Amino acid sequence: MFGGPIIAREVVATPRSLRYYLWRASFSCVLFVLLWTAWQVIIGWQDVREVGVLARFGGYLYFMFAMLQLTLMLFFAPLFTAAAVSYEKDRRTFNLLLMTSLSDTEIVVGKLVAGLLNILIILAASVGLLSLCALLGGISFGQVINLFLVTAASGVAGGAMGLLIALWRDRTFQSISLTILMVVFSVTGVELLSVAFPTLRVLGVPLGEVLNPYRAMIAVLYPATTAGTGVVRASSLVYIGVRLTFAALIVAFGTYMLRKWNPGHNEPREQGDEAEDLIEEIVALEAPAEGEPVAVGVGADVAAFSGGASSGTDRGPAAKGSTRGTSGEAPFGPSAGPTTGLHVPRRTHRRVAAAQRPYRSPWANPILWRELMTRAYGTKPLIIKGCYALLFALGVGFFLSLGRGMANPMGSSLALIPVGLAILSLIMINAQGVTALTSERDTGALDLLLVTELSPGDFIYGKLFGILYNSKEMVALPLLFCGYLWWTGKVSGENLIFFTIDYLLLCHFAAMLGLHSAISFTSSRVAIANSLGTMFFLMTGILICSGLIILSDQVFGRQILSFMIFIGVGSVALFGSLGARNPSRAIALVSLLTPFWSFYCIISLLNGDFLAAFLFSVGVYGFALAAMLVPAVGDFDIALGRTNAIQG
Repeated sequence: MFGGPIIAREVVATPRSLRYYLWRASFSCVLFVLLWTAWQVIIGWQDVREVGVLARFGGYLYFMFAMLQLTLMLFFAPLFTAAAVSYEKDRRTFNLLLMTSLSDTEIVVGKLVAGLLNILIILAASVGLLSLCALLGGISFGQVINLFLVTAASGVAGGAMGLLIALWRDRTFQSISLTILMVVFSVTGVELLSVAFPTLRVLGVPLGEVLNPYRAMIAVLYPATTAGTGVVRASSLVYIGVRLTFAALIVAFGTYMLRKWNPGHNEPREQGDEAEDLIEEIVALEAPAEGEPVAVGVGADVAAFSGGASSGTDRGPAAKGSTRGTSGEAPFGPSAGPTTGLHVPRRTHRRVAAAQRPYRSPWANPILWRELMTRAYGTKPLIIKGCYALLFALGVGFFLSLGRGMANPMGSSLALIPVGLAILSLIMINAQGVTALTSERDTGALDLLLVTELSPGDFIYGKLFGILYNSKEMVALPLLFCGYLWWTGKVSGENLIFFTIDYLLLCHFAAMLGLHSAISFTSSRVAIANSLGTMFFLMTGILICSGLIILSDQVFGRQILSFMIFIGVGSVALFGSLGARNPSRAIALVSLLTPFWSFYCIISLLNGDFLAAFLFSVGVYGFALAAMLVPAVGDFDIALGRTNAIQG
């Protein structure tokens, strides 16, 4: 194929999976349910007798579909491309790909297409359904084309950004987390930039419509004049051109840096060189001064091994007479002179202090000790935490600046900002949870743990609390912000207690959901997609459903059928994610009740019934946490194959 063997393989292999057809059918079914919901909101069971009703329905449906597809594309396109590369790196197959005769361009472009192929095909599956909007009236076919071009351009640019981050970083958690943060920052950052420079234009188009995908989509939905409603508007052309140019520059830069970043030398994954350097430092520390006897220790042992294994040629003056048969003395006696024991120059720029560290004894739970007391995820997570803190500060500043002078900003639409920051924190914790186990499985470290005497409880609890400790900034900042709102009188003390308990419970739930998905699915990409997709559905899908109910005002009864279908489909999808591989009655009950109870909690919050929302949320997510935690501890050996029962 003209695109290269990577693209050819994806095109041939992708349709073989049943999941490929299920995703397409599921997305079309969700759009159809939303179509029915919108019909009940606007028309209901009455007969259509007015001329403009169908046109108004088509415009409303088009707006809802456009925003939903754009949100899904912005969220999943970067994650799919980042996960595709990170999966290869964890399984050590990406280095093998670099050793082939493929060019750098074929590798980078092939991985980009491989990550975007599924989601672009799912997007194309909705073309027929969205074409109904133009047939109903209210919009033109040019706006439908605009929708797909703007959405596809946003997905390509986001996929290129996720690909670049995955090529740069060696750890799956770092790639996924940075990708999520960059997706949020690409929307909030450019929105702040457009607010700061409202008069700035690019080729006659306002800066917000050029950089912010949501503003560009709104400009397509509601054109300023009727003269620009042809096939593609001018603002759409500028936005699409900027996005594709941005993607091309990222691909070019990633192609240039491919061999410099991979294989990376800044992560603990490549331990060979670091181990040799550590041996050199130890030997250098224990090397005797001239005329002193050689002490028996690590340095002498390594030196003896090196001297015995080396030939007698070109060992330098320090090694003369160090072998038997030349001087008849011991290999390393007092007359051997100072030596490092390794036949390479001493590297004085290395940190010699590392060799002076005392031996550290692990705790009774070595998994928890490793997670808390060592750099189990490298030093680069500091970049992630810094980006998260910056994004959180921008959100808080934006909330405080807009809410200045308002008596109750938490009772307005500004409350979506702290809610969005809390949801972002939960998604980051969930990403940490799922990659904490998938990375160890892909690198083979999990197989080593399974042959030890560690109990399932030690492993699960060590991982769970280690995840929360490594994500402590994501846990602490929303709590501190809520405490500030209580201090300034914007939140009552009762609601502060409710939020603190609820949020800590949701943090445990997000971390355990990641571990549960990693245990249930052996493929890292499937586990990450199921875990993050479940969080996305629970945190945003229910909000969308609640928004539709609010828009219906007092006519909820006429759309109860579509609501039940939507929640029912969500329950089935939730059971497929949580209990398809490890089914249980508790998981089935959680899948059935969680969407309904989550919806009830959101409606209770909107109505001001905070105690009911608190009790129901603690009940449903506490039970969901126990339903995943108890089988993980009890059936851990069976789930991962460390038991004699499944061997006959």
